[in-house]
Amino acid sequence: MNGAEELKQIMPDTVISTGMQVNKPLAVLKKEDILKAAGKVKEMGFDQLSVITGIDYQDRFEVIYNFFSYRKKENLVLKVILDHDAPAVDSLASLWKGADWLERETYDLVGVKFTGHPNLTRILLPEGWQGHPLRKDYDMATEQFVTIGEDGEDIVSTDGSKLLRRK
Repeated sequence: MNGAEELKQIMPDTVISTGMQVNKPLAVLKKEDILKAAGKVKEMGFDQLSVITGIDYQDRFEVIYNFFSYRKKENLVLKVILDHDAPAVDSLASLWKGADWLERETYDLVGVKFTGHPNLTRILLPEGWQGHPLRKDYDMATEQFVTIGEDGEDIVSTDGSKLLRRK
């Protein structure tokens, strides 16, 4: 029995479906149970959270979590489906230290909010950046310019007017 099937036996009301994703066992979960399920996955011996990513499908968002067990030499993928109008799910940062940066990256690029995250701020783009580049509705036509202000802060503008003029 793989990890997804084992999780379904342990938490039948949480696991919506099981299957495979790129030859890795997959469990699709109710989004409100992700924190509880991630804790159970840790108890099952999956000791590494290697990836968290988000995908925009125009009608929904999916957040995908990749776990690995060094002892069992097994992968496990968890997936939650989020409402497109308000994509939010509980943070796993309290269980997995690595989730801190992975969730921030997903927030920055896709716009998924991780409730309870200790510091959900942009990690790749400056704070003033407009939009999330991996969303389907991201405006690719609007150029954004980033310069460094006199105090070393990032300055974002859409017309280049805030470019620092050096003497």
